[in-house]
Amino acid sequence: MVGAAALLPVTAYAVSDKRARPLAALLWHQTEEWVWPGGFLPWINRAVLDYPEDEFPLDRRTGFWVNVGFGWGLSALAFAAKDAPAPAAALYVSHLGNAGLHVGWAIKKRRRDPGLISAATMLLPVGVLGLRELVKDGSVSRKQLAAGIAAGTVLSAALAPAMKLKIRRRRRAHPRDHWTYDPPAG
Repeated sequence: MVGAAALLPVTAYAVSDKRARPLAALLWHQTEEWVWPGGFLPWINRAVLDYPEDEFPLDRRTGFWVNVGFGWGLSALAFAAKDAPAPAAALYVSHLGNAGLHVGWAIKKRRRDPGLISAATMLLPVGVLGLRELVKDGSVSRKQLAAGIAAGTVLSAALAPAMKLKIRRRRRAHPRDHWTYDPPAG
């Protein structure tokens, strides 16, 4: 709810300071996923990760750390580090990865998902335009740019495998739990 409350002031500020645009796009996206219309946890866990629970493997606590710790933290770092392009590049790539997840799933399934609209209309353009600007800027260190792109790629690509690992660990610890079907004897 804090993100949704900050949405309009951050968006208004982003009109005059382009460094705030990635955070504004992220707040719009997180509001769509978690507040209105919401439904992100059941979608990601059931439809994307193919697990029969709404709040596992990605639960509210993990979602908080991904959104606030990673998303807002990287946004703040990119905003504050005017002369260091790596955090901004990582943030732009993570926006593109997030948009790719939502848009790709929606195309494949021919259905809307919680986060699709803001991913397509905000994360995708902010990521593309931001990266393009960094690439075109001759004063940007190519090493820092490459490091940021690599970090954003790793961070974007790591979440799904980490959640799949969490599922495998649970299944090993509880092999006969509710996800296996045992027909009645007799």
